[in-house]
Amino acid sequence: MTAHATTAGPATRVTIPFAEYRALTLDAAAWRLLNTSPHVAELLAEWIEWDRRRTLRETSNAVSAAADWRALAGAPTYAELERRRAVATRPALTPHQIRAQATASWARVDAWIATREAA
Repeated sequence: MTAHATTAGPATRVTIPFAEYRALTLDAAAWRLLNTSPHVAELLAEWIEWDRRRTLRETSNAVSAAADWRALAGAPTYAELERRRAVATRPALTPHQIRAQATASWARVDAWIATREAA
């Protein structure tokens, strides 16, 4: 049986059987060949994308768990606000009616001020 000796450090010498050394070098060559394969590159790219999406999903789930969804659910959405604005709750006023309401409102303010000054 033939052995191959290598230096593994300043004072360490390791001896392994030649058959095992040959198997290790063939295994290393196979891994190098595997890394040059376009199929492996495609699989690695798919795995990287899968891992990115998994991380994104976990992050999104963590953010969702941290949010107070009861408070957020109580706030109306933009679509709901837009729908509410589109619905007329009272008939439109004429310019004359608007002026009359404004005059009456100012008259109430003036009356309130007058009562405050009299007191």
